[in-house]
Amino acid sequence: MHEIEIREPSATDLVLDLLFGHPERTLPVQALARGAEVMGIGTPSVRVALTRLQRQGRIVKTERGCYAVLPEGNPVYDEVEHWFEKESRLEHWAGDWLVVQDAAVARSEKTAWRHHARALALCGFRTLAAGINVRPDNLAGGAVATRTALSRLGMAGASLLFVGREFDADAEARMEQLWDVPALQSAYRRALAQLERSQAKLARMASDAAARETMLVGRAIIRAIVRDPLLPEAIMDPAPRRALIEATRAYQLQARGLWVTLLDS
Repeated sequence: MHEIEIREPSATDLVLDLLFGHPERTLPVQALARGAEVMGIGTPSVRVALTRLQRQGRIVKTERGCYAVLPEGNPVYDEVEHWFEKESRLEHWAGDWLVVQDAAVARSEKTAWRHHARALALCGFRTLAAGINVRPDNLAGGAVATRTALSRLGMAGASLLFVGREFDADAEARMEQLWDVPALQSAYRRALAQLERSQAKLARMASDAAARETMLVGRAIIRAIVRDPLLPEAIMDPAPRRALIEATRAYQLQARGLWVTLLDS
């Protein structure tokens, strides 16, 4: 893959993105429909998305024709919202590993299993063997904080999380190779280059086109940052990730200004 993966957002994803991205976290239907129009999504799709999200407890109607987002109903969006603080979760790695044993989790309950697998992926775990998932124990708060984060994101209750240490040399080597570090770093460098190309285009674009550009590019890059496994420096040089986060921070400030102006006009 030579570029980050640009995906057109669904009506549901767009509504959540707009609500989470707005300073007040609340918007009238007319503003949401205006934002959807910029992204090529019709108003009927927005209304269907609002009904579905309200039924799921992810948004709430605050007054006639106005909706607000409910952070507690959107655990994954909490990760997305705080993407720029990602590196603040890093601590020194002493060589221990966090282990999630999920052999007792029923794979037949597909929705629950999908949420469980997503939680592990978002927290940087990789599968070492059947029922055994690992990551370096280098996150702030250690096992306790990671267990809380995993549970909030949907980790199955039958899972066990514990700290593992003193693995044999072969197992340590296999664990460190669970992440394709060269591919991660290369992807971040390509993402940074694409972000810079997008940034250079914005000044020459009409406001609607610029807003659309920042939505598509920003969503793709933030998705990559959110899924970064936060490996310790002993496994991966953090410089490409840090450069991408800093560039994305500046890009998103401009994007937010474009979208707030568009939605509030």
